[in-house]
Amino acid sequence: AMKAAQEQKARFTAVLGHELRSPLHGIMGLSGSMIETAQDKMQKRQLGMIKGCAARLLDLVTNIMEMAKAEKLEASGGQAIELRPVNIMDIVDE
Repeated sequence: AMKAAQEQKARFTAVLGHELRSPLHGIMGLSGSMIETAQDKMQKRQLGMIKGCAARLLDLVTNIMEMAKAEKLEASGGQAIELRPVNIMDIVDE
C-alpha cells in the first residue's frame, strides 16, 4: 500500500510539474517580449517583476520535481542525493 501511494505521488508530481511549467514558460516569454517593446519605465518595471516572479515559481516547481524524483529513486534503493564540493561564494552571488 505504501509503495503504491509513493508511485501515485510521483505520477501526480510529474503531471502537476508539467502543467505548471508550461504556462510559467509562456508567462516568462511573453513578459520578456513585452519588456522589449514597452515604452513606459513603470510598465517595464512591472513586467520585469512578473517575469521575475514566474522565474522564481519555475525554480520552485523544478525543485519540487527534483525532490520527488530523489524520493522515488531512494525508495527503489538508489542513491538519491549526489554529494559534491561547491563554492559557497558562487551560491551567494546568485
